Amino acid sequence: MLFALGSVIVFEGFFLAIVPERLKRTLSQISIVSNKYLSRIGLLMMAIGIILIGVTDI
Repeated sequence: MLFALGSVIVFEGFFLAIVPERLKRTLSQISIVSNKYLSRIGLLMMAIGIILIGVTDI
């Protein structure tokens, strides 16, 4: 669990360090998307993540 959390932090930190302006623009665009649509995207991402975890057999 700590490995997964650390990996997410490294991944997000990478984009903040490399392309901070692009990330700020992307976040401002996300604010205009409906909550319902964002929830669906989140559920889809969770499903993909669960499938990937299941495939890796850790």
